[in-house]
Amino acid sequence: MNNTAPALRLLHLTFNLSLYPRQLARWRGAFVEMAGRGNSLLHNHKEGEEYHYRYPLVHYRMWRGKAAVTAINEGVEAVQEALAANSWDINWEGEQKTLQVEGLNMKEHHLRMLPHPKTYRLYNWLALNQENYERWQREKSLVKRAALLENTLAGHLLGFCTAAGYRLPERLDVNLHEIQSMKKARLHGNPTIAFNVAYDANLLLPSGIALGRGVSTGFGWQVPARAGMHPEKAGREREQEEVSAE
Repeated sequence: MNNTAPALRLLHLTFNLSLYPRQLARWRGAFVEMAGRGNSLLHNHKEGEEYHYRYPLVHYRMWRGKAAVTAINEGVEAVQEALAANSWDINWEGEQKTLQVEGLNMKEHHLRMLPHPKTYRLYNWLALNQENYERWQREKSLVKRAALLENTLAGHLLGFCTAAGYRLPERLDVNLHEIQSMKKARLHGNPTIAFNVAYDANLLLPSGIALGRGVSTGFGWQVPARAGMHPEKAGREREQEEVSAE
């Protein structure tokens, strides 16, 4: 890990498979079944049912109603190798489907600190682990609830930087300034809350990364505020009564 600005490699692929938000876990499973379980970057599991407790470098998403994959750094090679080595046939809802790429975007981004904070919008962010979810439920003060979210967000940003190999050369300042919405969610069968928030940070982050829990199945994706659509329109892209990833 270093304190220079490493080049993050990001690959975003959109496929010809129509998808609903509730199908994201199934999309992940179908892609992994096609690719095989040889590369743990694609599924983040150890042998058996144990997890790698690390930031996932391959995210399975929905983009404008279609199945998508976002890969970061080593995850880029994992996805490319999986597609090169397989026939792109997946088992989907009991039928055989052949994937085709409808959109491809490959870019590099240099993480760096900023002299002035930048605003980001973060969607369907699963901020709370089980302990913090219970704290949130007990806490009646809105101020203390917001402080809990802000501290958690700072931790998630630091975790992302660690996964990217970037040692922050100065203090990270995070200011959560708007909770736009929140709704019930489930992750691995456990109840939690998905938040849409806006925040400022003195860190230059790439568009399309994800933060928090459940990022490998579409939760917690974010964009710079200036690059994002209106929050209500963006919310409708993923709106539903309850989102879940089993």
